[in-house]
Amino acid sequence: MGAPAKTSTRSARIEDVNALHAAFDAECTALAGLGDLLSDGLVLADPAGRVRYANSEALRMIGATSAWLRGRATGEVLRTAVPGADPLADAKPGPPQVEETLLLTRSGNEVPARVTLRRLASGGACAALRDLTQDQRLQRELRLRERLATVGELAAGVAHEIRNPLAGISSAAQVLLTRFEPRDDRQKFCRVIIEQVDRLDHTVTSLLKFARPAEPQLRATRLDEVIERVLTLEAERCAEAKVTLERRFAARVPTLYLDPGLIEQVLLNLVQNAVQAMPGGGTLTLEVGLGTRRTRPAERSRGRRSADATPAAGRPTAEEIPVVRLRILDTGLGVPKEVLPRLFDPFFTTKASGTGLGLSISQSIIQEHGGAISIASREGRGTTVIVEFPLEKRHGQRREDARD
Repeated sequence: MGAPAKTSTRSARIEDVNALHAAFDAECTALAGLGDLLSDGLVLADPAGRVRYANSEALRMIGATSAWLRGRATGEVLRTAVPGADPLADAKPGPPQVEETLLLTRSGNEVPARVTLRRLASGGACAALRDLTQDQRLQRELRLRERLATVGELAAGVAHEIRNPLAGISSAAQVLLTRFEPRDDRQKFCRVIIEQVDRLDHTVTSLLKFARPAEPQLRATRLDEVIERVLTLEAERCAEAKVTLERRFAARVPTLYLDPGLIEQVLLNLVQNAVQAMPGGGTLTLEVGLGTRRTRPAERSRGRRSADATPAAGRPTAEEIPVVRLRILDTGLGVPKEVLPRLFDPFFTTKASGTGLGLSISQSIIQEHGGAISIASREGRGTTVIVEFPLEKRHGQRREDARD
């Protein structure tokens, strides 16, 4: 009696699986018929987690062909800058889930994208991909112009109206400190005044650095040497925080034209942020490799200095420039998605202390080098900071705009 019942149950399960696959085939056929009519990318995965279809826009964004993509696991096809993330596998039934992330192409380049996920009735999954490269660039330019207009006006008055009185207050407090006995409680209050004046002076200095960044003194520099200096400075901090350092440098990284002091300042800030994001310890990985960055022709021409060489024939077009890409990956707490768009805003911080200008200043410095900086993160999985340096010797768009 038991054997026929088991056989019947097994047959029913097989029928259910076959029904699901048939339902998915019908859904896939219907959606694929619309795929090439869409301006967005479309990727379909079957209930077993294998990619069955991608339209031409999705293939462009992923940097793959239909032959390579078909039948591969979702985590191998639709990758993001956050290690271990598998958006299609995370799709849930019900309303679509929307998130903005950095997709990784097969060649390792990043494409900012809005990913809309939905679990299909058949058990398969669907992902709609929208390339946000142009949208983000326009938004950054708009925010940058607004910030510079506001902060530039404020900074001119800050230096005179705040900094000079602060110096007077600090000097007076130091004189008073010497006139009280060591056991006098008034000495404690003098020290508090001096500490708070120093904190305000640091804020003013940071503000001025953001509003009026120094022009980089470019010279031939090895990025790996700058990174090693930073890691040497931060080695003790990492050991105390139980953070393991890993390096993954490409074999042949070209020499870049950088201001080593300014880039060291940026990397110190990014490494410190990463360590602080891992209160229970973790792994901090620094990767250096080659890639390309898509950009507008106008941006390239404004960024070029008169002394810079003209690109030779056969070099990438104005829409694509060669870069050295540095990735800083941590296994920390991650950043909430509602906070991510504001990380580069001046005075925005999630820390109990700090000016909220560290990332803003870092962004200004990278832009002064003609580069770009972006952040991808997911709560509970860590954060990836991507810094791109152009291979050619040139200043950034912001500096050139100021000279026009």
